[in-house]
Amino acid sequence: MGKQQHLRGVLFDLDGTLLDTAPDLIAACNTACLEFGLVPQSLEALRPRISGGAPAMLAYTVAANGREADDFDGLLDRMLILYENNIAVHTGFFQGMAEVLDAVESRGMSWGIVTNKLSRFTDPLLESLGLHTRSGCVISGDTTAEAKPHPLPMLEASRRIGTPPETCVYIGDARRDIEAGKNAGMATLAALYGYIPHDDPAHEWGADALLTHPKDILAWLDGELA
Repeated sequence: MGKQQHLRGVLFDLDGTLLDTAPDLIAACNTACLEFGLVPQSLEALRPRISGGAPAMLAYTVAANGREADDFDGLLDRMLILYENNIAVHTGFFQGMAEVLDAVESRGMSWGIVTNKLSRFTDPLLESLGLHTRSGCVISGDTTAEAKPHPLPMLEASRRIGTPPETCVYIGDARRDIEAGKNAGMATLAALYGYIPHDDPAHEWGADALLTHPKDILAWLDGELA
């Protein structure tokens, strides 16, 4: 494969792709569960559930406790409040991702974020890490009328960074990410280092390539990774 010379934009999913948010999400989940009398679960058990959002993480924990939650909505609200108040305690780039962003920028490419995470959480998280002024666009789950896997968020991101969809690549760690990118006419890369569900292997998603490490993004852009 030759270099991806036609590409001008790189778009990232947030949780599990650009940032490792698992420690703070799992801490909020387990703290809320403890407060509601539930036994918390390990990082290894909850990590693959993160792509399903807070409800999926809590549903797994409730099921693992062998009983139904007396007030699931209250439990969910408590987790989200805890997360919002402790949103970047342990969150940071995946190893090598900072260098990837530097390289993307040095090549004159635009980059942005498209996530289903609500702006209530996305905006303060990016501000705390100094990314809100660096990213060319931030499309949250409530920015457009539709969320991934619908193509609308992808097309809006493309519009905001001034780069046609066919000249963008989208990188994500969930099936809906790859579907959203493909639906918008973008190249797609699956981040194996992210929060891949055990029951939905990434090699079945139809991405253009699989990434075992963030730096594989640069190898793919240079045509060194099929």
